[in-house]
Amino acid sequence: MIGNYKQLSRRYLKGNKKRTILTLIGIVLSVSLISTIGLFMNGTQISQIENTKKRQGYSFHAVVLNYDESILKKIKYNPQIESFGLMSQGETVQVGEAAVQMNFADDNALEFLKYSIIKGRLPSNDQEVAVDPWVLPYIKENIQIGDLFELNEKKYKLVGFLSDSTYTQENKVGRLLTYKSKFSAGEGKILVGISSKANFNEVLEGLKAISGENNINISNELIQLEKPGYNNSIMATLIITISIVVIATIVVIYNAFQISVVERTRQFGLLRSIGATRKQIRQIVLREATFLAVIAIPIGIICSLIALASLQFTFSLLMENSKAVSIFYVDWNILIISSIITLLSVIASSLYPAYFAGKISPLLAISSRLSIKKEQIKKQKNSMVKKPLSIPLSMAMKNVNRNKNRYTITILSIIISSVLFITFSYLMSVAFASKSFDKLSVKSDITIKIVDNNPDHLAESEQVLHQLKSLENISKVYEKQENSFETKLKDVTQSSATVKEIENTIGKSYTITIVNNYQENKTKKEEKLTLQVLAYGFITVISLISSVNILNTITISIMTRRKELAALKSIGMSQKDLKKMITYEALIYGFSGSLQGIFFGCILSYIIYLAISDMLKMTWTIPYEACIITFVSALIISYLSVLNPLKKIQQDNIIDNIREQ
Repeated sequence: MIGNYKQLSRRYLKGNKKRTILTLIGIVLSVSLISTIGLFMNGTQISQIENTKKRQGYSFHAVVLNYDESILKKIKYNPQIESFGLMSQGETVQVGEAAVQMNFADDNALEFLKYSIIKGRLPSNDQEVAVDPWVLPYIKENIQIGDLFELNEKKYKLVGFLSDSTYTQENKVGRLLTYKSKFSAGEGKILVGISSKANFNEVLEGLKAISGENNINISNELIQLEKPGYNNSIMATLIITISIVVIATIVVIYNAFQISVVERTRQFGLLRSIGATRKQIRQIVLREATFLAVIAIPIGIICSLIALASLQFTFSLLMENSKAVSIFYVDWNILIISSIITLLSVIASSLYPAYFAGKISPLLAISSRLSIKKEQIKKQKNSMVKKPLSIPLSMAMKNVNRNKNRYTITILSIIISSVLFITFSYLMSVAFASKSFDKLSVKSDITIKIVDNNPDHLAESEQVLHQLKSLENISKVYEKQENSFETKLKDVTQSSATVKEIENTIGKSYTITIVNNYQENKTKKEEKLTLQVLAYGFITVISLISSVNILNTITISIMTRRKELAALKSIGMSQKDLKKMITYEALIYGFSGSLQGIFFGCILSYIIYLAISDMLKMTWTIPYEACIITFVSALIISYLSVLNPLKKIQQDNIIDNIREQ
């Protein structure tokens, strides 16, 4: 017994479990879509920031090269500057064939430079140092972290290794970093870290105003990653991307809910006929929508977290040092915003059909003729119906044209999924084609240059090439240019030992410069792999969500027509023809939806191109590969989506389905 009309909501959900589950899946997909994309974008940003800091070896945003006491005070008391540190260069000390550049930093400056440490720690007093590993053999043989050594008549303790720099190796001037507590006025330079809540443009312009435009070096790459709004092109791209995702979320939920509610127009008509008011009808539907949302939103968030955790697991398998950078960041703000958008979308999606059901005549609603409009019958010449094999196709086309509302709702799902795939595929191709990604190209493992001025030695490159090839750990040798060689190692972890071996063989006869690219290549590989895993993982998740969404939408569309299909079977349509008709309908949905999705996807990709054309010098081309994948996938998914409903319809009892209210 029903004591309150509001109980009808829960009764309906329990009584129509299949349809309820399909609607729930639609809402789960929606919240998964927006939360996954939000978490992906957040994780990508954080991982890129960390990787950039590691590659650059520092985390400050700007450097004031020359300063006085007045400039220092203005920086110190600027509330938008989170921290600043002082750093200076000392004398250059000759150590054999190489040299060591002394560098001094205070506590805050050392904190900025912690990303340059690859092993050990930063110095904590003026007797501890961190040094470039390649220069250590010139200072003292077989020196390890914790050992003492003497340099420029002063004893130091080695506490850390700095990341090897190509520039310092080529110039044979290694870096030595130590602590200094007090700096005299104007000594060295100021390293500036801007607050994350600050207006970066305003702070940078202020620094230029007080110290001179040419007196500041800005870390543009790091700032663009931390503050996308600093660059208008990046901000425009983000706004377009987020807008697509939000619209997609609303449409996905609308599809899942609208098909379910429109099918129940007759029930709403019956309730109206026995005295239910418009307000009561709306409350019934809203209660149902809220109940579904409360169940689906937590499930969707869990699915999103599982997707992200799976990506992190894949990432850890591929990465040599998986602890270096994590992409699994749970931002509760993103999850809350995703939940709110989903809840509002569910309510909005249920309001329109509820309002529509309350507004129309109960008699029309009960007759179930609202979604069917009278067609103008025209005599067709050379009609395909004359051919027996074309009857299912003709019926499918008529069914599509007969109910424009159902057709629009169904293909909207395909259009949105297609637009999402094409847009994000284009964004991925742009990212991989950018100069920033080109910077991550891996160099050779070791580079050797002969810098001997002896003309007899310079002419013996063939002999050097032969000597390099004879070394055990070298697999390949390339002569890049005259007297410059690049090598590939069999075991890159033994690069330091190979450098010593090269020095002992070739270095005895020639004056050479050796650059060990192992550490730089390792950092670049990790960063490149991070971006690739994120990009391809992101596209995979989007594709899966989109595919399941299309499957769900077409399945709901077919399952809500069981009475109609049973009627066709009762008047003589065979199961084979019924299967053909439904399959043709699904393929029409896939064909039409994918073409429209490709059209809008290409337009959006061009809009994104216009937004970033100032930042990236590249020409726009139609993303043919993504378009072909979209078209073929839409047809395949549309076909697969009808297989399960057809099996269920085949097993249904015709009489029971016709009697179904």
